[in-house]
Amino acid sequence: MKRTYTDQEMIRILKQELVIPDKVDQGMQDAYKKLGIKRSGKISFARKHRMWHVLAAAAVIAAGSSIVVVAANKFLSANLVKEKDSVAYDLTIDRGQTAHKIEVTPTYIPAGYELGAENTPYAGKWHNQETGGTLVISSMNAAELDEQIRLGNAKQLTHGMKEKNLVEELELNGTKAALFMPDSAFVDSTEERLDMMLFNEDEGYLVTIYNSSLPKDEVMKIARGLDIQVLDSTVSYKTDAEINSILAEQEASQKQLQAEMAPHALAGNNFFSAGTELKVPFLPAEDGTKPEDIRYTVESVEVKDRLPASEYPAENFHDYDGEMAAWLNEDGTLKPHERYKYTLNPDGSESGDPVVETVNSKFVVVNMKLKNNNEVNQFGDDVMVCPLIEYLTVDGNAYSKSYTKEYRRANEDYHLQTDGFPVYFDKMYNTEGTKRAKSFHFVPMQPGEELEYTLVYVVDEDRLDNAFFHFYSGYGGWPIPEGGNEFVYVKVQQ
Repeated sequence: MKRTYTDQEMIRILKQELVIPDKVDQGMQDAYKKLGIKRSGKISFARKHRMWHVLAAAAVIAAGSSIVVVAANKFLSANLVKEKDSVAYDLTIDRGQTAHKIEVTPTYIPAGYELGAENTPYAGKWHNQETGGTLVISSMNAAELDEQIRLGNAKQLTHGMKEKNLVEELELNGTKAALFMPDSAFVDSTEERLDMMLFNEDEGYLVTIYNSSLPKDEVMKIARGLDIQVLDSTVSYKTDAEINSILAEQEASQKQLQAEMAPHALAGNNFFSAGTELKVPFLPAEDGTKPEDIRYTVESVEVKDRLPASEYPAENFHDYDGEMAAWLNEDGTLKPHERYKYTLNPDGSESGDPVVETVNSKFVVVNMKLKNNNEVNQFGDDVMVCPLIEYLTVDGNAYSKSYTKEYRRANEDYHLQTDGFPVYFDKMYNTEGTKRAKSFHFVPMQPGEELEYTLVYVVDEDRLDNAFFHFYSGYGGWPIPEGGNEFVYVKVQQ
């Protein structure tokens, strides 16, 4: 339901905005009559039909020209601070005022956008199936904003934003609004994402509009059409003890994550040569069920500049037309692509902004043999045929693993190295539609069955010395049986 106010409550609210002399306050009662406001009943209060200006007029009539109006404490103070390398909100909440739940309902949504159903990737979001556009409208009441302020997260609202990303500051429906255009994640993206933040300093709330592809005029129409209601339901502010508890939990989680993500050395028994049959260890089930016994052998590896179509037909690529063709030169070599290079701290975390590099790539052709050595397929017939390409730090004969990616793709439509998967498999079983897209690297195999096949990967030529075939092990992060291996690697360049 909508929040309602008695006349006395509205006077109290007004006093938070105006300092009114006693004689003016006394005379306001007579001024009510002149303005036609009745003394009984309640006023239904929606965002677009405010009454505070009427009360202010009452004060002016009562005081004549002698009234002195000064700024008083607002429920929420939201000031956008522009610095050399950032723009961020300086936020303050007056916890002396009661926080209320708010309800936000859009009255205008562009054609083609539908609200995603629960249990789907677009739950709670508007999505345009045809264009791929996504629209998210979210809100934070005063108690939620206060919690984020006290946790030190206020600057995260505009994380990564600089003054160049600030399109416009404006007043909109009684809110202090700002329109941002975040930098694209890709150097060649043609989309211009626009986000909007709307702070209501009188009622202490924030509404944000996140949109992936709509133009400015559409974002403005959405914002102007928002029906924002302050409800009777109240929300408690976090106590100091609760805030301190959350901060302590966050600090402990951060330390644990840093320890887990920090680079660590790998033992020599994690590395194998081509030609060796690899028994990849998997944890036994809690009920004692025997783990799968799948044997892999990397028979040969060759780095190539091009792949002759007669030897590597297009139908064996994961998606030749959609992924591969655009990145091939006429002579069959790979076109250069852009990537982001991040500087990593000793603990594996990122430092500063990434650098854009233009690099060349090579094809890595690997001939494999796989054997289903199970007596019974306890977990289904599907077997993953491919290791993944992973990059390790190599220092002589010492190897270390980092969980932070030093390099990431900078081209929007570049998918040739996604997660280290191969782009080509000549014994593909799932060849159609969704199964091809999601499961092209799986084949059904019966116990005792063997399969010989060829995989092709794409690797940047300056990273070939650090590239390894990584065979997944179920022992990652768990106690390893004596003589076992946490990781199983074969070096790409022998």
